[in-house]
Amino acid sequence: MAAQHVAGRVEDKVRGTGPPPGVVVALLRAGPRLTAARVLSLVVLALMLVQSLLGLFVPGLYPEQAWAIAALRGNDLVTLVVVVPALALSLYLSATRASATSVAIWLGLLFYGIYNYAYYAFGAAFSDVFLLHVAAFSASTYALIMLGSSLQVEAVAAGIRTGPAARWVAVFTTLLGAGLIAAWGTLSVRFAVTGRLPVDVMPPPAIHLVYALDLGVLAPAFVVSGVLLWLGRPWGAALAAAANVSAAAYLLVLEVGGGFQSNAGIGTATWASAPAIGGTVLCLLAAVTLLGGKDRAGAPRAPAGTH
Repeated sequence: MAAQHVAGRVEDKVRGTGPPPGVVVALLRAGPRLTAARVLSLVVLALMLVQSLLGLFVPGLYPEQAWAIAALRGNDLVTLVVVVPALALSLYLSATRASATSVAIWLGLLFYGIYNYAYYAFGAAFSDVFLLHVAAFSASTYALIMLGSSLQVEAVAAGIRTGPAARWVAVFTTLLGAGLIAAWGTLSVRFAVTGRLPVDVMPPPAIHLVYALDLGVLAPAFVVSGVLLWLGRPWGAALAAAANVSAAAYLLVLEVGGGFQSNAGIGTATWASAPAIGGTVLCLLAAVTLLGGKDRAGAPRAPAGTH
């Protein structure tokens, strides 16, 4: 009943027939933490823009092996062309006409910033832009914390789809995280038993970082958000939408990075990676499903603003 009451109030605001704006439940809780989230997110946006431009247009910026240079430049291209505009738009809309969609995209792209720049900060060789990488990682981390603590999560969840469609997304999200745990966990156990390292274009130290971040950060985020979404918890709706936004962006990074590696003649890399393309499409579809509005039997759509 409480969720229906919140949803009804925010729907009244959309229609312009509800109570005055001052008594409408906002998606974001005003205060110092929200201000910090916005300021830090603008810092992240600026760092992403500058770092990706430098990575793409400054020759020899990355003192890496050929496979890593190609991967990092592919990453920079996706960050510049997709993530920077999407983050800028979500920040603008969240400050003017906030919706569950703008807030979830904002949240998801900050998580992308943490996961993505962890590779640059901890895995890349020391370079002229090392401080930019560390700053982007740190600012993304604290911006996410400040934003998460500023959410009126019940109001955000009121704008996210419920019902059978959400259940399917919950299953997909949980299985995606569980699949990462099973895949990387199996190879890690195999190494512990046989001493056989995973075989890839990357050297073992790079694979070690991939496994550590996926098993320690990415997979738990998917499993927890998927389970909470299945259970119908408000945090599950918000986190599952954000997690799938983040995953769609990073799987696109893997696709484009593979294309750059293909252009450099590295291994069997290709522009037509079925796992990366399929994963991008599925995660994007999952995010769109959750953020596409409410079922007719469920609560109404999310509010148009936060003021």
